[in-house]
Amino acid sequence: MLEDIHDIRPPVMTGMDPELVRALLWGAGAILACALVFLIIRYWLKKRENRTQPAQALALLTPYETAVRDLEQCMTGFGHDAKIFYFEMSRILKTYVSGTFQINCSEMTSQEMARAVKALDFKDAGLKTQLIQFQDRCDPIRYMPLETQGALEAARMQQDLALAGSLVARIEEVIAEATAKDNGEDA
Repeated sequence: MLEDIHDIRPPVMTGMDPELVRALLWGAGAILACALVFLIIRYWLKKRENRTQPAQALALLTPYETAVRDLEQCMTGFGHDAKIFYFEMSRILKTYVSGTFQINCSEMTSQEMARAVKALDFKDAGLKTQLIQFQDRCDPIRYMPLETQGALEAARMQQDLALAGSLVARIEEVIAEATAKDNGEDA
């Protein structure tokens, strides 16, 4: 009778071994820690490298210098296409007016720019009028059909470029005179 009785079998393992799971978690934690240390050292070295390099200052141009430079390049770069030439010349003037008078003309239409220029606290009303008239003179050319564009003479484009340059120079003169006058009164 005792021969029919067998011992109880030990429990059979199912699923993952808890020791294996524990070892994998420790391994993953060690890999994350190493990656974190690597990133910290890399960040520190880059920051240190940037500190040792001398800062190179960019030479900033005044709105006047930028306008003169761009107007000089305008005829050579866009002389063959009147529409692009007049769009570029208008962009240069709008950028100059924006930078000089701290109004954002770059996204304004010519009519909006005319209202903004009229509202400026600028003593020379004739110069304001010339600036507005110049924009009005350029608008028909910028928006003319391509078929009629070929009839535009290079002499007119050169004349308008000179007019834009003289407007920029005259505005700069008036501002310099006003600044000198204000400094003379303050002294």
